[in-house]
Amino acid sequence: MDITTAEPQVSEAVYDCVICGQSGPSSEDRPTGLVVLLQASSVLGQCRDNVEPKKLPITEEEQIYPWDTCAAVHDVRLSLLQRYFKDSSCLLAVSIGWEGGVYVQTCGHTLHIDCHKSYMESLRNDQVLQGFSVDKGEFTCPLCRQFANSVLPCYPGSNVENNLWQRPSNKSIQDLIKEVEELQGRPGAFPVSISSETNLSKEMESVMKDIKNTTQKKYRDYSKTPGSPDNDFLFMYSVARTNLELELIHRGGNLCSGGASTAGKRSCLNQLFHVLALHMRLYSIDSEYNPWRKLTQLEEMNPQLGNEEQQPEVPILYHDVTSLLLIQILMMPQPLRKDHFTCIVKVLFTLLYTQALVALSVKCSEEDRSSWKHEGALKKNACDAEKSYEVLLSFVISELSKGKLYHEEGTQECAMVNPTAWSPEFMEKYLQDFCLPFLRITSLLQHHLFGEDLPSCQEEEEFSVLASCLGLLPTFYQTEHPFISASCLDWPVPAFDIITQWCFEIKSFTERHAEQGKALLIQESKWKLPHLLQLPENYNTIFQYYHRKTCSVCTKVPKDPAVCLVCGTFVCLKGSCCKQQSYCECVLHSQNCGAGTGIFLLINASVIIIIRGHRFCLWGSVYLDAHGEEDRDLRRGKPLYICKERYKVLEQQWISHTFDHINKRWGPHYNAL
Repeated sequence: MDITTAEPQVSEAVYDCVICGQSGPSSEDRPTGLVVLLQASSVLGQCRDNVEPKKLPITEEEQIYPWDTCAAVHDVRLSLLQRYFKDSSCLLAVSIGWEGGVYVQTCGHTLHIDCHKSYMESLRNDQVLQGFSVDKGEFTCPLCRQFANSVLPCYPGSNVENNLWQRPSNKSIQDLIKEVEELQGRPGAFPVSISSETNLSKEMESVMKDIKNTTQKKYRDYSKTPGSPDNDFLFMYSVARTNLELELIHRGGNLCSGGASTAGKRSCLNQLFHVLALHMRLYSIDSEYNPWRKLTQLEEMNPQLGNEEQQPEVPILYHDVTSLLLIQILMMPQPLRKDHFTCIVKVLFTLLYTQALVALSVKCSEEDRSSWKHEGALKKNACDAEKSYEVLLSFVISELSKGKLYHEEGTQECAMVNPTAWSPEFMEKYLQDFCLPFLRITSLLQHHLFGEDLPSCQEEEEFSVLASCLGLLPTFYQTEHPFISASCLDWPVPAFDIITQWCFEIKSFTERHAEQGKALLIQESKWKLPHLLQLPENYNTIFQYYHRKTCSVCTKVPKDPAVCLVCGTFVCLKGSCCKQQSYCECVLHSQNCGAGTGIFLLINASVIIIIRGHRFCLWGSVYLDAHGEEDRDLRRGKPLYICKERYKVLEQQWISHTFDHINKRWGPHYNAL
């Protein structure tokens, strides 16, 4: 994709169509699109808080429980919120897509959408189709032959906003907050008027339908009232979240020097954001509850008691801050001004930091709380009190003490950390670790929206470098040693007043439900990279245990046993005994466990089989004999040993969603596996 600029002021993107060979900008009447592959994905949901991967069970005593996975934790959190709070408010407080989200990737080539339609027509007339279905929109890129199934329209104008939008202004944060609120309330999303008749708007609607149809209905329908517009709203900003989180995983889980250059060369997030922003502005956030006002304005505090007919709104301290960021950004007119983006980030960081202090206060012992409360109270009248974590922590503890949150000692949370471990250095590290995932996602978002380079840094200085790039640190700030995270705070209204308001919201809830209130306040986000199960060194260990094992569904010994390498579930391959609604067990499990992707080890053949949607392929074996050769179907009876390099390649293809591109021998499985 070529991006050329005629003048410094006007940087209109020019695209080459790989079908007709013409170059030109994307227009409303003749839009250009990026060749993309939309995939359902559950890779994010397999993240755990442990670095070590789980082991494949090889004895009856060994079991794998999915309770500590990212998907399970988020599912429990949403269920808990929906049990006590208003449904429409719950769907603004979380992201979905952990169990089954949609990942969008591109080969980077562009084509006119009308040329693409002619190309698809010619494919329909072609009798030789190699494992893909034109009726499902599948095709190969005309230039690089990479597998694809949709075209993402490029918005007219520049991919990277021009200098006018990035120029910093001298407006105060209060002025910017008012502007953000006014702009979010305006109907219409874009400066270029997109009427519903133009080709561009039709193609944007079409690709949005493709994105929705990519994953199963159960992974995009979380509302108590099916068909609710809140569901669509939640799904759309969660697609953005899923893609940002997956890109972070592809970069190694952080934005240090090691991950800065390993991904993002062919990103389509900018175009995806335009499509999502256009559709999200067709909806409006519940007028009674605007998160932006709760974050930036002092309101009259009335206790939200709630009753059977009307449940209370979700308190702002229970909101997922990254989800709030995406809602605020996607509800803004595009292209987004840089100073508005920075303003939103600054406001949300104050909430995130307060959440970190609250979680810290809930986790520690009663003795620590009383000493911190006393210590911070002594410094409250200092000039920098609003940027001191001791003062803020002391104030949070005194505010939350008014409810029943701390009254039940001896709970699991209080025993989690040894009280002697709470040194000032440890507390500062805890606060930074709590906030770091948000800074990483926000930095990636800034990188895609404004085309700014990602910084290169060492692991220990990642927080300060990212905070500086996001404009959270003042320009005159001198790097002190050690770095204090509270120096990034820029309160839109007096800190103690807004913290009082946020704590007051949860007071009535925690008085009645102290344990649930604690659980919702501790939002752990330190997820490690996802892994496939760790396999034993010798294949004979697996074979001896599994080839006589009975299936838990049909209670028989399968003729063709297989085991899922993602979660360890034992299944019958091609067994009609475990069929449900014409789906055999492997296909059904690939939908439930991998949102359509399954990686199975066939026990009697030592071969790995991949299921992707309606297709499958034989991947090969990760167990080799002493000469480095496979023994398919175990005909030679040679001892087989794990090839760690091969297994690493398999895991990398799963994480990077590249099975479709790398494996070529695909065939339809007709739900019979």
